[in-house]
Amino acid sequence: MDDLLAAPDFAWTLRLRRGGPGSFFARQQNPSPLLKRRNTWLDRSPELCFALAAGFQSLVEDAWNQAKDWGQLGEESEPTLESIGRHWEADFLLLDSATSVVAGGCVCFPSSWSLQESTGKTLDEVHGIAPGLTEQIGDKIHRFLMRLPRGQVFLRENWGLTRTDHLNYHPELDRPRIEGAVPLDTVYLRIEHQAFVRLPGGVLLGLRIDPVSVEEVVGQAPETARRLAGQLATMPDDVARYKGLREAVRWMPEAILGALRDRGDDRPSP
Repeated sequence: MDDLLAAPDFAWTLRLRRGGPGSFFARQQNPSPLLKRRNTWLDRSPELCFALAAGFQSLVEDAWNQAKDWGQLGEESEPTLESIGRHWEADFLLLDSATSVVAGGCVCFPSSWSLQESTGKTLDEVHGIAPGLTEQIGDKIHRFLMRLPRGQVFLRENWGLTRTDHLNYHPELDRPRIEGAVPLDTVYLRIEHQAFVRLPGGVLLGLRIDPVSVEEVVGQAPETARRLAGQLATMPDDVARYKGLREAVRWMPEAILGALRDRGDDRPSP
């Protein structure tokens, strides 16, 4: 966890490392409680979880073939978003190589964004609402996706903060926000694990969500906690509004540092 926030001050970053082919998408448990939760949402709200822009069925077939190559789909499966989405624990997006368009995917546990609103848009259009992201790392993202080699998986993490540990933060669910000072054990560091895989016609992006209470972060990863406090304290106002953290940045940095002092771990951030 100490590698999650790599710097003491906030900035959009693209930190990547290599991973094992197929392991990110493999089931972590069998039977899988996570897959059961996914299928509950797929039964309840399929219109929120599935989306595919016209003309991109070939990318679905690419992802289906990749899953079969990894041994993660049975012979009875069909090349559909639903077939893949009901077998993988991970959410996934499909990106078109030629146009950088979000072709679609299956997302049960979004982090306050809508798959339907993103599908059919280019990455620049999707990222355009995040203040400063395109300017800081937009070119790096494009170069990485263009040069992503076949047969390799690259991993990275993103983070946010939420008021609950619910996995599904679709905007239509109106989950509670961090609106004032609350105990740190009721605020969660929402870690989004991402995996990038080259497909014949595009890129497969896998997503897994891991919410951890900030109090647990303070106790188990004090260096991460210090960097979290530093990034919140230096986060620009427009980014804080975009992330829904306008209130959190006002009180959480000192609350985290105070909790570290109470534990006798009051070293400054590097």
